[in-house]
Amino acid sequence: MPPRYSREIEQPIVMGDSLKDQFRTSPCEASCPAGNPIQKMQSLVEKGRFGEALRYLRARNPFPGVTGRVCPHFCQAKCNRDRLEGCVNTRALERAAYDHAPKGIEPFTRAPETGKHVAVVGGGPAGMTAAYFLSLLGHDVTVYESGPVLGGIPRYAVPDFRLPRDVVDREIGWILETGVRACVNVTVGKDISFAELRASSDAVVVATGTPKENALPIPNAECGLKAVEFLRKAALGQRPDVGRTVVIMGGGGVAFDCAFTARRLGAADVHVLCLEAEGAMRAPEEDLEQARREGVHVHNSCTMSGVRKDGDRVSGVDYFDVQECRFDEQGRLSLIPVPGGEHVLACDTVIFAVGMKTDLGFFEGEVPECTPRQWIVADAAQKTSLEGVFAAGDVASGPSSIAGAVGAGRRAAFGVHAYLTGENSRVYIINEEGRIEARDRLATSQPPYVVPFEEIYGVEQYGRAEPQRQGIREGLSFREINEGYTPEQARDEAARCMHCGHCKGCGTCVDDCPGYVLELKHLEERDRPEVAFGDECWHCANCRTSCPCGAIGFSFPLRMQV
Repeated sequence: MPPRYSREIEQPIVMGDSLKDQFRTSPCEASCPAGNPIQKMQSLVEKGRFGEALRYLRARNPFPGVTGRVCPHFCQAKCNRDRLEGCVNTRALERAAYDHAPKGIEPFTRAPETGKHVAVVGGGPAGMTAAYFLSLLGHDVTVYESGPVLGGIPRYAVPDFRLPRDVVDREIGWILETGVRACVNVTVGKDISFAELRASSDAVVVATGTPKENALPIPNAECGLKAVEFLRKAALGQRPDVGRTVVIMGGGGVAFDCAFTARRLGAADVHVLCLEAEGAMRAPEEDLEQARREGVHVHNSCTMSGVRKDGDRVSGVDYFDVQECRFDEQGRLSLIPVPGGEHVLACDTVIFAVGMKTDLGFFEGEVPECTPRQWIVADAAQKTSLEGVFAAGDVASGPSSIAGAVGAGRRAAFGVHAYLTGENSRVYIINEEGRIEARDRLATSQPPYVVPFEEIYGVEQYGRAEPQRQGIREGLSFREINEGYTPEQARDEAARCMHCGHCKGCGTCVDDCPGYVLELKHLEERDRPEVAFGDECWHCANCRTSCPCGAIGFSFPLRMQV
């Protein structure tokens, strides 16, 4: 058979990862929990078409302004370009699409009413993503949120200096504009029972996250603050008095958010106690760099054994060095202390950032199947063991990422849609009218092949281009630290993408074809190599080995394999 080209998508794909015309793909796209169309977005940003890039992103992810700032960027860790001079800064490019898109981007169009009502419990990323797609699919959707504002963790637990409130509010507003109704300050199980909700709805999506915070079983632990509650108060405009010295137990991103917030609330000395050894911490490297910049002291391989009091006030903590630690299947911790490794640290405030857990008390009688750690068990469509009940986000996966919650929320929406309507296409697109439309004919049962660096044979054509640097604001204000890319920087950074597995129309294969089997068609917006004389193909695979994107698939005829 002559060569086949794996093409870039030409219309927004809402659902579906296995496409006939895109049978090869990049490690970055394969590793994105939100399912962002990374290469398409970067192609459009390179051309300065930020509005169109944002439109493609919003077809999969209603929170690109959020994930473009605070996603742990799983994609960048897999980027083939990292084998040269450094990965493409995909997260910053996603933010650039949000920041530089023209105002008043045309919203997607809601499908005709289905007459079905869906209740969504929880107004965080998973719940609001599910509500967004369900509403666009024509269902009547009501979100029930126990807090005073929608947005969940991004709205009240990620500090302003990392994620400005107006970004979250704007994207929540876009979701509500699709027709989603929201009831805030309504707690399911208290203000309305889950049984009532289930009886009055055709389906329910549970997206309550992990609202309960763990505490350490140590003396005077009740005197410490809980991390998310501390961040929530700061986000809602309260400014807790933390004193001069603050000690935080925990080594993840939440612990460091507490540390940086405490510094901005006036703490002169902030200490983070972390079970993990240096180099094995859960916090991203950028948090550790900020900690060094802001004078936060990190103590590795240790844990707290008690909180000291002077009357009603915290006066210090006892902690000890740890030689080894591990968690069992139920999440129980066992550790081996270092003999003689006990320490005392004077402080005014203690904050615990030692993990979150679900609160499933609102189910009352009938409870869905759960794991030993009390995450709700859900299938690939996010359906639970209860009829008509779906679960998405951390309540089903355990503490994860915002991008993971977005991906799960979208899967839940289409799982509910299939349950309510019987329509179960493998691919959904945004059509010419801006509506979600089933296009099963675009699908294939074979997942795309992920192109490794070793198969980018023309890699020397790219040369080396240093990643663009983003501006960082100094000081300890609550203004956003990261300034993001200018439009020019974004275009330069996007140009570094190697488009692994997706044809970019360079024509190298046409130039290198000895049999003149291929030709380059000059279309309105792009060039596109095509097989012009397939019967004349020698199957030399010259095109394959000259493709700088690894975008060509080749099957040899049976007669050549004998």
